[in-house]
Amino acid sequence: MKKSAYTLAGTTSKDGTVIGYRKSGRGPGLVVIHGAFVSGHEYERLAQALEDTFTVYVVDRRGRLYSGPQGEQYSMQKECEDAQAVLEATGASFLFGHSYGGLIALELARSASTSVAKLAVYEPAVSIGGQFPSAWMPAYKRLIEQGRDLDAFVAFIKGVGTAERLAKLPRRLLKLMLLPSQLFREGRKLRDKLPTLIMEMEEVFRHDSTVQGYSAITVETLVMAGSKSKDFMLNAARAVAAAIPDSTLELMDGLGHNAPDLFNQKEIAERLKQYFAG
Repeated sequence: MKKSAYTLAGTTSKDGTVIGYRKSGRGPGLVVIHGAFVSGHEYERLAQALEDTFTVYVVDRRGRLYSGPQGEQYSMQKECEDAQAVLEATGASFLFGHSYGGLIALELARSASTSVAKLAVYEPAVSIGGQFPSAWMPAYKRLIEQGRDLDAFVAFIKGVGTAERLAKLPRRLLKLMLLPSQLFREGRKLRDKLPTLIMEMEEVFRHDSTVQGYSAITVETLVMAGSKSKDFMLNAARAVAAAIPDSTLELMDGLGHNAPDLFNQKEIAERLKQYFAG
């Protein structure tokens, strides 16, 4: 697959923070909100698979390269304001969120935003009854404070376990595998995003067991999940779909949590095309 051609643009959120995004393709506007630990860069292949049908706007959430900092007053409300600002600036009415980006998309739709005509999420980072793993967080915070970035990354992978093939490896072997990546551009970009995870995960835990609030979402919603994903992600997807009145739950066979950004972009894109263009 050849590299996607896109242009960079940006808008200003309610608190004055600049929110950048990548624009490509043509057709109805579709805004893509990425998950934690990544930026819009990791969704360029997904955008490329969508751009024959949509004008795709891949957001760099606050704290990433093309956007301003998270800020000391970071909150889910600010993330929703950022997404709303992009929708208004682009005129897009379709919204797709993955993982933590899925939680943002749901929270925005719950706030009765009239900008979203159709919503899709893939394994939103919704915690049900404390099921989302949190025991790794104290060690992660301590390692970040000590400047031990690679150890912090390993603590996250092992603690959450959504990247199953990596999470099963012994810590020493996993650290050895990841060490070379830190020497290159992508590794440095990842290292820059490590501190953003703390406040984002705190928002996930703060919103634990609030899923019934999604009954206020009035737009049509597609909730997707991969059959190979962890039970806590599958349980969350089922609970979200059950709460939203006009929703469809789709379990995608053979896919895991990172299908939209790393492994199965074509499959995700085809399903989004069917849904949003249908």
